[in-house]
Amino acid sequence: MDKIEKYVRSFINEAAKVKFAGHTFMLKIDTNEDPQKKGVKVQFLPTQFGSITSTEQNDIAIELEKRLEQGLAEYELRVERDRNLKDKTIIGFFIYIEYFDKIIRKALSGQNPTGGTDTPGEEI
Repeated sequence: MDKIEKYVRSFINEAAKVKFAGHTFMLKIDTNEDPQKKGVKVQFLPTQFGSITSTEQNDIAIELEKRLEQGLAEYELRVERDRNLKDKTIIGFFIYIEYFDKIIRKALSGQNPTGGTDTPGEEI
């Protein structure tokens, strides 16, 4: 049982690591606690403290944002850089909850079981 647990832990740790621009980051995805900014936060935490200059961090953030935007475009999601992080070594992004609302509404559109077409405000 210990071998299985060690394997699972090592797999999870590796799966949560992202190698980018010669640096390794821990990927953290969570919900935002700020009621004024409801949504999902995507954070890249450097695994080596003090190894990235602020200029390099900005360059990495720009490239990460571009790649996230490209990857999430098919779901009509957009990311926004989160610059209000207490820990300035973290590269953070934010996806507002409204984008998920839009995805849910789109998934349910045209799915009215009565056979009629949905109109705005109609019960689903």
